Amino acid sequence: MKGLRTQSDLGLLVLRGEALLLLVVYGWRKFVGLLLVVSGRQPWRTWGFAALIAKVGFPGAVPLAVFVCLCESVGAVFMVIGLFTRVSAALTAFSMAGALYFSLRVGEASWHLAALYALSFVALALSGPGKVSIDQLLKSWRKASEV
Repeated sequence: MKGLRTQSDLGLLVLRGEALLLLVVYGWRKFVGLLLVVSGRQPWRTWGFAALIAKVGFPGAVPLAVFVCLCESVGAVFMVIGLFTRVSAALTAFSMAGALYFSLRVGEASWHLAALYALSFVALALSGPGKVSIDQLLKSWRKASEV
């Protein structure tokens, strides 16, 4: 049973590594765009990602774009290191469900990527980060301080 638990923890670590792929491929570019807007170097109304969301008809395009951007960047970093994993994974899965809807609505051939990310992050939200995580380390410290 102990070997199976170790394999499960390794599997969860690999699953959390998918968040690193999300960050590198999609999140980083959006985060840099958000920083340009927040710093005042680019007007909010010209932020291309928010305009793209508005084009599909989602309400509140700018706040939604900020949410998606933070999920795909900060949330992805949290999942990779295993901090606030369940919450980050749940929020990012919700964001990916929106990305799936967007992809299907505009006819993108890569809609399946959003679906895979959404399913992976739902699984991570349900299972938790595993033992190789900051969440587990914090849990251990709390238990030790209660004794």
